[in-house]
Amino acid sequence: MVASFSYTSHQTFLPINYLLINIIVLFGAIQGFTLCLYLSMLPKENPRAFRAFGLFLFALSFFNLRYALLYMQVEAIGIIPLASFPFPYKYLIGVGFYFYIKSLIEQKAQVISKVEYLLFLPAIIYGLLRTYWYILLHSGIDEDIFFNVYLSGFFVYNEFVYLGFNLVLMLNAIRFQKSIQVRIKGSVSKLKNWAWLLRFSWTFTGMIILNLLHQIIATLFHLEGSGQFYYLILVLNSMYIYWIGFIGFTKSNFLFKTYQLRETEKVILVKNPLKTQLENLINQEEIYTNQNLKVSDLAKLLEMNEKDLSLFIYENYGLSFTDYINFHRVEKVKTLLLSLEYEKFTLLALAEQAGFSSKSSFNAVFKKVTGLTPTQYKKIYLK
Repeated sequence: MVASFSYTSHQTFLPINYLLINIIVLFGAIQGFTLCLYLSMLPKENPRAFRAFGLFLFALSFFNLRYALLYMQVEAIGIIPLASFPFPYKYLIGVGFYFYIKSLIEQKAQVISKVEYLLFLPAIIYGLLRTYWYILLHSGIDEDIFFNVYLSGFFVYNEFVYLGFNLVLMLNAIRFQKSIQVRIKGSVSKLKNWAWLLRFSWTFTGMIILNLLHQIIATLFHLEGSGQFYYLILVLNSMYIYWIGFIGFTKSNFLFKTYQLRETEKVILVKNPLKTQLENLINQEEIYTNQNLKVSDLAKLLEMNEKDLSLFIYENYGLSFTDYINFHRVEKVKTLLLSLEYEKFTLLALAEQAGFSSKSSFNAVFKKVTGLTPTQYKKIYLK
């Protein structure tokens, strides 16, 4: 995501003592391509999200590859000229990330409209333009076409356009993520995954902002042709790719989950009070079955602070947060005991299914709520 260098003999490359940095940048690209290949061979819960993520990562890796080889004075790979190759990767990085985030939502939710595919239009236009220059260069009609375009200042303007385009895309992606965060259906761990994806998006947005600031400084101080100055961004981009690689190789399933949305959430958010939202999480989502559930987790889902939630529960139900959750866990156990299949399981297994983490805590809570031990309850009510 740095300023374009033209494919021309007029370009000045960096001396060989920058070889180590070049290798860091080059290996960032290689890792990105390797991760794309590795992920393509794995079974995936959400192939749509993988395709969009693959486009983002491939374009980002191609970015590193292009500049690393150019700085090492490698102007072509085989018979393919590198700098003039008409692949509009810069306009595909942000688009790939944007569609990756939206593709994580189940397809039937239709969060991607047909109009949004017009976001590929800048990449198509820039790709066609570079293809035209590519033909002029390699047909011999105008061998200085890229150098002349570079002198015109086009590449500098293009940097601001594509960085601004990517920034707008990411801000919209983040706005989308935040707007549906309370509608994500599933366990607390899945909601935490979505929160991590939001941080992942903010990280990439920060990268774009740093690139934009870098480009502004380069333009103001006439550093567009300074390879040393642009190494700052190249190394930063490489570190970001290495981080993505660590996540991709160690937590690949985490990246391509499918998130479902609560169908009634819009009605709840607009018309129903907080009590209805809370009871929906308890009765419909059965969030209490998570053994590690904390007041902070529930407060985050309801978009309020912990103290206000605890006070709300006490004022409406006369219970502390812990007693409120444990009450519903006991009710769940009682329901399971009435099931025809309960005899296949031990009391401890049913307790764990309801959210209790140990036998001792289950026995103590059950007696506190019902006045009976689990065994006494079975003898009296399940004869």
